[in-house]
Amino acid sequence: MVAVVAAFALVAAACGGGGDGGPSAEGPAEKDCTWVIGTIGALSGDYASVGQPIADGVEYAVNQANEEGSLACNLEFTSEDSQGDPNQAPALAQKLVQNQELVFVGGPYFSGETLATGKIFGKAGVAISGTGTNETIDEQGFTTWFRAVAPDNIQAAVAADYIENGLKAKTVAVIHDNQDYSKGLAEGVAKGLGDLAAGTFVINPEETDYSAVVSQVADVNPDVIFYGGYTPQAGPLAKQLRDAGVDATFMTDDGSKDPTFGDTAKDAAEGALASCPCADPLKVEGAEEYVSAMQEAYGENAPGTFATDMTDVTNIAIEALAAYDGEPTDIEAVRQAVVDYFAAADGIEGIAKSYSWNDDGEFEGGPGDVWIYEWDTKAKNFLSLGPAAELL
Repeated sequence: MVAVVAAFALVAAACGGGGDGGPSAEGPAEKDCTWVIGTIGALSGDYASVGQPIADGVEYAVNQANEEGSLACNLEFTSEDSQGDPNQAPALAQKLVQNQELVFVGGPYFSGETLATGKIFGKAGVAISGTGTNETIDEQGFTTWFRAVAPDNIQAAVAADYIENGLKAKTVAVIHDNQDYSKGLAEGVAKGLGDLAAGTFVINPEETDYSAVVSQVADVNPDVIFYGGYTPQAGPLAKQLRDAGVDATFMTDDGSKDPTFGDTAKDAAEGALASCPCADPLKVEGAEEYVSAMQEAYGENAPGTFATDMTDVTNIAIEALAAYDGEPTDIEAVRQAVVDYFAAADGIEGIAKSYSWNDDGEFEGGPGDVWIYEWDTKAKNFLSLGPAAELL
């Protein structure tokens, strides 16, 4: 398995990109059958800055496999734009599984849409592997779900540890926007902080004026603020806190770790921190050529948050397809082969990390998979400080 993954990594390194769709999706020769790999998540709207890099990671793996051309069928990439909305996601999931060539879905991206669609994909026998981190997803009995990253309970414990022992905080205000992902993570951080948490405050993500919460936070005079949520709210919240004279270190999470944070946080972005269950491929040995190829295909900020993780899990699905020796047009059998391959994974080495899953589809990772990032005004992006375990 390691050799197969290494081969895909070498292919990724050797192939450049071009055009708006990334590297060419045309293989060396056309086959008489097609397998479809899909993705579903926020590709437009407020959360697209988080979602699009994830889709890029899936598409890149598909295009590289087609460049190699060694599979029994051509691969095709398709995407559905849920805008990260769990109310839109079920109908889009149904649309995906009705495609009789669909063999794998890289997604959903967010916890709410994962909770809303897991049974749909399970009933269809389609393996899904996404970045929804809410720790209750593995309790739902989804039979074809395999989390691509460490869950919130691990990130929350690491973030709390870093706030207490890395930042030496004495008083911490915890804020979230009451969504599935945000609430679970923020409450986990507050629990980990214990008496250091001066309170948990909730904003409405549909609003833009957070003055009531800002006032409440100012009253507790924190030296660190942890915000669980997404970039469209995190940036304005950080700015409003700073404008109100709350001069605390602002720390957030993977949902807010993207270049657009600085657009709305303005000067308050400087020094902001983010925890993320995502390794920085710029600091992963052997990933340099992958990073270069992704940047050529998708721009200077590629690969974005979770793009590398999603390239990895898509490559694992492609490995499963390469290993399948049955009738390629027996889509039910192909889907089952992909599910079985994920379920049997035991330390498959990807670009970002090693992949194994337990019987519930939970990623078997640990605190070492959580990294700390800091906003860099010159780079206009979050840059990694390193794995939290090493920093501590």
